[in-house]
Amino acid sequence: MPILHGFKQKVLDLGRGEAKTKARPLTEGDETLDRSAAGLDRRDSERSVLFWLLSDRALFYVVGDDVGDHTYRIPYEALSDVSLDYDENEEFLPWYMRISVSSEGAGAITRLEPGAIPGQPLGVLPPVAIDGTERARLARGEIVPLSGFGTCPKRFRSALERRMELARVPLSITGAESADRSSRAARRKVAKS
Repeated sequence: MPILHGFKQKVLDLGRGEAKTKARPLTEGDETLDRSAAGLDRRDSERSVLFWLLSDRALFYVVGDDVGDHTYRIPYEALSDVSLDYDENEEFLPWYMRISVSSEGAGAITRLEPGAIPGQPLGVLPPVAIDGTERARLARGEIVPLSGFGTCPKRFRSALERRMELARVPLSITGAESADRSSRAARRKVAKS
């Protein structure tokens, strides 16, 4: 199983670049994507591939499944809660990440329409704001899964902490010390090889 998990992890790492490309049309003004995490909705039988991307103003959420790709820009103030839980007994995708989206209120959530501009196969359709029923369905997790297992590097967690604090959105991170110890031990092991 470790070889399969290693292969899946490499695929997820390569997918981050594609996720950034998909999310970039949703950025506003001089906004840039500077941190990312990748994962799956399940560790054992992936139905959806998940990417969490951070800018200074929003969390970008890219989900790929059998139906297609879903890309959302969720301003931090539109989040009601975020939690990350580390499982020290799991090597593959040890973090469980959950985001909760406010079904109404502050923060205009946008998404990309699937498809391309007619006559321009590489042209991306403009972002669409979601509200009302669609936002409520997103908040309930009916459109895409709002939780999954992934890798959350320390820089991603630190950036997320700062941004959630500024937005006054509750953030819970459990097991960060264990994750950091495991990461240091893995680096020492590689250095000795």
